[in-house]
Order: sequence, then C-alpha cells, then structure tokens
Amino acid sequence: MTADSPFQLQSLAEYPATMTKEMVAKAMGIAAHNIPPLARAGLLKPLGRPGRYCVKHFSRDLLPRNLADADWLEKTMTAYHRHWRIKNARKRANKSAGTQASAPVAQSALE
Repeated sequence: MTADSPFQLQSLAEYPATMTKEMVAKAMGIAAHNIPPLARAGLLKPLGRPGRYCVKHFSRDLLPRNLADADWLEKTMTAYHRHWRIKNARKRANKSAGTQASAPVAQSALE
C-alpha cells in the first residue's frame, strides 16, 4: 500500500487494545462468522490461551500490519474459501446420503 493509494485503512484508534471477533470483523469489513475459520487457520492469533468455547481477544496493533500485507490477505481469502468449500461439500454429501437412504424405504412401502 502506498501513500498515494486511494484505499485508506479504517482508523483503529476507536477500538480498545484487545478486540473481540465482532470488532475485528467490523474493522476488516467482513462478517463476524468469518473470523473463527481464520483463527483456526492461524491467520488471526488470539491473545493468551483461550479455551475452546471462550471469547477470543485479538491484538489491535497487529491488524493494520496484516491488512497492509498482500500475502496475508491472499492467505486469508484462501482459508475463507477453503472453509466454505468444505462446509458446502459436507452439506451436499449429507443431503445426497439422506435422499439415497430414504429411496429404498419409499420403494419398499409401495410393495
């Protein structure tokens, strides 16, 4: 990113030093449900060692550096697309398995 670039990062001064996933999502301009897959991929690192079901907090100071890095953004989009590709494939597999299992039952009911 250069000084003459028309794109300007949103000021993060309004956020506290530790940000929740909702705050990070707002600063990045994405939905909050997209943050956990990025954290699982290791692209966003929560502070401390939070438990599995605990609220994760992220550092405000690392975010502008990451957003300015084109390689990090590419990895982020790759992780995001991979997450949804796997999730949608699993959904399609479950749907097709459900229709195949119900077909013999419907056929035997006709006999």
